[in-house]
Amino acid sequence: MDAEVKKLSAEELNKMGLVLMQAEQVSEALKYFNRALEADSEYLQSYYNKAMLYLVTEEYDEALACYDEILCKDPKQGEACYHKANLLFFYKENSKEAVELYNKAICLGEKNEDIYYNLGLCMEASALNEEALKWVERAGRINDKRTDILLKKSELLTSLKRYEEAIECYDQVLMIESDNEEAFHFKAILLGETKRMEEAFKVLDKAVKIIGDKAIFEYDRALLYENQGKYEEALLAIDKGLELDDRNAMLIVKKGSLLAMAGNYEGAKNVFDKVSAIEPENAEGDFNKASIHILLKEYEEADKLFEAIIQKCPDENPYKINSYYYKGLALQGAGKSQEAKKAYETALTNYSVLSLTYTHDAQLMLLKANTLRDLQRYQEAEELYEYVIDLNKDMAEAHLMRAKNYIYLGKLKEGKREIDLALAINPAYKGIVEIDEELKRVFNSYEVGKV
Repeated sequence: MDAEVKKLSAEELNKMGLVLMQAEQVSEALKYFNRALEADSEYLQSYYNKAMLYLVTEEYDEALACYDEILCKDPKQGEACYHKANLLFFYKENSKEAVELYNKAICLGEKNEDIYYNLGLCMEASALNEEALKWVERAGRINDKRTDILLKKSELLTSLKRYEEAIECYDQVLMIESDNEEAFHFKAILLGETKRMEEAFKVLDKAVKIIGDKAIFEYDRALLYENQGKYEEALLAIDKGLELDDRNAMLIVKKGSLLAMAGNYEGAKNVFDKVSAIEPENAEGDFNKASIHILLKEYEEADKLFEAIIQKCPDENPYKINSYYYKGLALQGAGKSQEAKKAYETALTNYSVLSLTYTHDAQLMLLKANTLRDLQRYQEAEELYEYVIDLNKDMAEAHLMRAKNYIYLGKLKEGKREIDLALAINPAYKGIVEIDEELKRVFNSYEVGKV
């Protein structure tokens, strides 16, 4: 048998390897690809096939080595540049090198919707959403029937606050796939964002008629009711959604939040406990419960929960990132000033490291600004609050936190202005103003000319 195999050409050996790979005989397939390369080391197709096989077995470094070998033998292999870029981006999270390779592949003639789309995803991962949109649109011009491209375009338009264009994209998706759940969901949300509530509810009614009852559509109804201040109706929608899916953590968290907004804090805490019972790795329920403990001045309980989140979650989990700051806040509330200072300093170190990568993340920068403020570094905090609001001027929480910083700087007029801006964006923040003595004093006193 071996003697017969040795007589075969590289092309024939490669074909045998493909047959074995299709039969899921991975190790045997690899032998034939290697034999093909022994027969002809310039037969590049076997390197491509070896790389594909290594992707199946999740041996990504070996796959990269195959593409490097191809490019070493023929630097003008645009296909190898493209596949290597895919591997670097999707499996190695190296978007910088991937962008360089995608561009090189394009220059070498690889021009198709997939390469443009993937390049757009790379730009998005680097928070360059304007550039990402250009590449995704370019992919869409080649194939205007691909709903994944249209959905990504809608998502990018939404991130750029170009809501009407995003809604039009969702309409295009629904013309191609009349039962696309994602398009119905996000279209309803955007109509709510643009205050077109009646249209939004009609979209959800149509979705139910075409697709049927879904928990996500009840969640959307709850958001619309919440935006209108109709909290009882929102709770009813959430309860209906939970009848459809009683283990849906997103619905459970929303129910807890609505109960908290209605002042039912004990009920909210009990609901938040259900999240970690259903999904032990999901820290959202614990974080929200800890936030209620702070609101109720139950600082010891809050500190324990924030510490548990820090210990159990991976480094880039958003609730762990938030917990660094809020742990300091809980300790400060408990009167443990030295421990609080240490927690804030730890938080600042972590945020400074993260901000090197996530330079345009408004939420991360807000946490860093809050930490600086609570370390009494008010001027540095003010500079960062200004940057956060430049990133997202509609971030009500940023205006409210900046107001507190202005109060510490003795700039009460500016503090009142920021409170007004926060409440104009989200009137629900009035409740926070009412329970925060400093914010409440400035808001009420300045309103009647006493500041």
